[in-house]
Amino acid sequence: MSEARRPRRRRAHVVVWSLVALGLVAIAVLGIAGYRLVDGTMTVKAHLEDARTQLGAFQLAASEQRFSELPNLASALRSSTEAAVAPTTDGLWRLGEQVPWVGANLHAVRTIAEGGESVSREIVSPAAGLLSGFALHRDPATGGFDLASLREASDLAATAATVLDEVSERVDAIDADALMPQVRDAVEELAPPLAEARAAVPPLRAGLAGVGRLLGVDGPQTVALVFLNNAETAALGGGPAAQTILHVEDGRVSPVAQLSSGEFPRGIPLDVTVDESANVLYDDILTQHINGAASRPDFPTTAKILTAQLQRTAGITPDTIVSIDPIALSKMLAVTGPVALPDGTALTAENVVSELLNQAYFRYPEGSQSDAYFAAAASAIFDRIMSADYDLWAMADAITAAANQGSIMLWSADAATEKLLDGLRIQGTLPTSNEPETVLGIYFRDRSSSKIDYYLHTDTTVTTNACTPDAPSYTVETHLRFDIPEDLELPDYVDSGLFDFYRTEVFLYGPVGGTITAAETPQVGVDSTVGPGVTDLGRPAQKFVVDLVNGQDAVVTATFAGTPDAGPYGPTAVRTTPMINPTTVTMVEASCG
Repeated sequence: MSEARRPRRRRAHVVVWSLVALGLVAIAVLGIAGYRLVDGTMTVKAHLEDARTQLGAFQLAASEQRFSELPNLASALRSSTEAAVAPTTDGLWRLGEQVPWVGANLHAVRTIAEGGESVSREIVSPAAGLLSGFALHRDPATGGFDLASLREASDLAATAATVLDEVSERVDAIDADALMPQVRDAVEELAPPLAEARAAVPPLRAGLAGVGRLLGVDGPQTVALVFLNNAETAALGGGPAAQTILHVEDGRVSPVAQLSSGEFPRGIPLDVTVDESANVLYDDILTQHINGAASRPDFPTTAKILTAQLQRTAGITPDTIVSIDPIALSKMLAVTGPVALPDGTALTAENVVSELLNQAYFRYPEGSQSDAYFAAAASAIFDRIMSADYDLWAMADAITAAANQGSIMLWSADAATEKLLDGLRIQGTLPTSNEPETVLGIYFRDRSSSKIDYYLHTDTTVTTNACTPDAPSYTVETHLRFDIPEDLELPDYVDSGLFDFYRTEVFLYGPVGGTITAAETPQVGVDSTVGPGVTDLGRPAQKFVVDLVNGQDAVVTATFAGTPDAGPYGPTAVRTTPMINPTTVTMVEASCG
């Protein structure tokens, strides 16, 4: 019996020792694998830290326009990101991603590394090449611009949008709760720069699309370049005093007509439909007088009216409309330098606002004379800007700054281009929600048939009461005053052509989805009245009519209440009419309890 059992015991011992040996081998393999994974993770970490440093150097060089340095910086960045990705392509790494807890961390590290490599390869490297050689060259024979760089930039911007969205989607899908602290911190540190990069792409694409429309990159276009007169205020800046009509095609830009506001009939209804709320607030001047076209703080409305006006009067249907005012021109002339005019004067960054919006009326008191002067000024400024003989990047900064204060706006009949403008200030629209900011509006319109607003001073205090966070209230108090030198004799064209006082309409807009709870005129001047309050552009809008003589003060106030359905409510921000004397805005937070 015992003899018979010995073979089985030996076999059992063999099995046991085999299992022990296999376990020892497994432990050794796992140890080696663990070591390789730890080593690989440290390698990835080191290369990603190098990449972060190199990306910072690239961004600094780009912001300082040291474009010749960008290719080398991009090459170093790409080497680091590729080196960071390399360990994550190992089969052992992918196997490790299946291990509970450890796998989530390995997957997160790979996601970060691959995202960095995608950005480096598909965005940073091409951008380095583009920026180091970007230019808008003109053909001396035709005067047209070479659009190759512009097309390349537009394609790259579209690629950047796609890549950043994909990387962001992958990073957002990481389960941060499953990560060890060091990896979780790395993921969280990636979120802000990624969000910042994504936010920078839409305005870039919009700007490139706008330039493309102005240069006919996609074929023949009719462009209306509209000059707004801030001395005769309207919500978006002023009346459209002059219009330059351009034919653009494949980089060639040719002026084909110059029109002034006096050439358009008044009081004759247009074949155009606007919201009834706009008719109530802005009456028939909005559509029956070209100077009223910019009355509503919504440039698409202005573009619709201007298109109908140009069709009726000149048989012109614009594909693109761009508005610009002398406040924007002052920023642009700071880049181009002075522009000489036929009458011997020079327009500079320092004097263009006063020359175009005030002094010209003293030198040329007749409407026909001033119209001729403005046409000559527009032509000279246009020629100087089209020369492209200046720092293009400084000009881009100047145009961006002007657009962000509402002094340059663009509308396109092309739906795809218009969609690229959505949510950007250059579109000339108010936000459609109260996130990320709760935007209020303060707008003015001259009703004196004058150019008196060169002397109008305004300021506003906005008090936000967020003691009930899901239904905050906003009180807007706006003060108006004319300061005209007592010894100054105003030309008839500047002074009121209708009254022995100056009439200004004030339009206060509350938050999206809000209501008007109060409207008052605490200080009336000659007279101040509360006009209609309606819902316009998805917001409560309150109108006031203020009559003043020189040196008088008037104050109007409106209070708006938010509603829970229209929240959440971001921090309060204010937009105003671009004024010659900018509206001073004071923000106040109401105390609670």
